[in-house]
Amino acid sequence: DAPFPYEASFWAPFVLCGLFGIAWLVHVGQAIRFKSLFMWVILVAGTLEWLGYMWRYVALLAASSYLVVSQTFLIVTPALLVAQCYIVVERMMAFVGKEYGFTDHQEIAKIFLGADVVAIVMQVIGSSILTDARGDLSQAKVAKKILVAGLLLQIITFGIYSFFAAAFDFRSSRDPALRVYGTQMKGLRKLWITFYVSAVLITLRSIYRAVEFADIAPSPRGIYDPDKYLFTHEWPFYVFDAIPILISVVAFAIWHPGAYLPSRKGLRIDGTYQEQQGWSLLHWCGLRKPHQRGLGTGAPASSTTALQSV
Repeated sequence: DAPFPYEASFWAPFVLCGLFGIAWLVHVGQAIRFKSLFMWVILVAGTLEWLGYMWRYVALLAASSYLVVSQTFLIVTPALLVAQCYIVVERMMAFVGKEYGFTDHQEIAKIFLGADVVAIVMQVIGSSILTDARGDLSQAKVAKKILVAGLLLQIITFGIYSFFAAAFDFRSSRDPALRVYGTQMKGLRKLWITFYVSAVLITLRSIYRAVEFADIAPSPRGIYDPDKYLFTHEWPFYVFDAIPILISVVAFAIWHPGAYLPSRKGLRIDGTYQEQQGWSLLHWCGLRKPHQRGLGTGAPASSTTALQSV
């Protein structure tokens, strides 16, 4: 009746539950300190990671029914981190100036956020069906296709967005006009590095999961094939899934975007202010449309001083 096709570790999910819990508390403190509402997505992701490993531990002690919830949370969380990366990069673009991008940063962020939502939904559906598909060959095959498709969508769209982000970074970092804002640009450099590290780790994890699920071979005895190494051994899960996601969450806690970006969206690096309006979902994601009046006459001196002191 064991819920895993291997002798699962008892201590690993317990330790990870504690580490993600500590990282989550740090993020909450940072969000309050810097008033960075736009970092709410990573708080949700951290909560799901914590719950995912908690239920994994419970599944080892109790019954496999808890594994359904655990697997769903752990599969979906990286897609939420991708969404948080989109939001942070969009805020950086708005802070520096949209003129350094190939296209409007708000429009492209909305497109890729929409694609990420679709990927999240597909992974939730696929993981739920797969975890509950023991002995049902047709159900397992459907779940496999949905899961792999959702992961591939996430990998491809995140890769394309990373290209646009890197192009913006390349063009803005080489503009002599921005060298006068040395302190702010150094802070943004830390965020860019954090984004690149997270992008590589999340993509590595997604590739691992895509290969793992694509390798599933349903049989009358269940969905586990003893010849499929990734699915019948536990260490790849922790090395290619748990650790990369933990590093990404910790990296954003160490170099928290709230420390280098204004809490009030619209304030630009040159001290001008672009009015924002609207209270839709885009507002909470930090993607509100600019007011028709465009740029204001300038930011308050206190705001500019605060940014320079970071």
